[in-house]
Amino acid sequence: VADSRVEAWEFIVGGGAGFNHLNGLFTVANPAGKHPDDERMFAALRHLGAFMTSFEFTKMHPDKSFIVDGPNKGTFARGLSEPGRQYAYYVHHSDLKGGCYQAVPGSYSESLRLNLPAGSYRADWVDPASGKVVASQNVAHPGGKLTLATPQYTIDVALRIKGI
Repeated sequence: VADSRVEAWEFIVGGGAGFNHLNGLFTVANPAGKHPDDERMFAALRHLGAFMTSFEFTKMHPDKSFIVDGPNKGTFARGLSEPGRQYAYYVHHSDLKGGCYQAVPGSYSESLRLNLPAGSYRADWVDPASGKVVASQNVAHPGGKLTLATPQYTIDVALRIKGI
């Protein structure tokens, strides 16, 4: 489930238009795909949908340039932005084997340096597995470099920044 979740989140937050989670749980013997893993995967996809619809994402484009330092080496990350208004950033720890991600659980935290224009922003850290906001802060930013630290996470975390 975590492997498929990181693939979906990375693709969509990286600017992908749609994600189709084809899996081996839908079979002739089980055409409805009734399996606890599928429900966890469908929940993760609902959380991804909720995260993306919290933005005016049609105004955004693939962009990681607003992150000028971080995440740690060996970490995968994707981003979208509408500069000065809204930013989405997704970070995960996985191994890439045979073109597929294999999530690497652990205890992670990152320090990210962002370059944002002057303005007031709300930064929310979202747990992709649960869809819950795990940390938030409002920032009155004079412009230029801004350092944000992720909360502790086990595989992946998403950042939502919106002008307020």
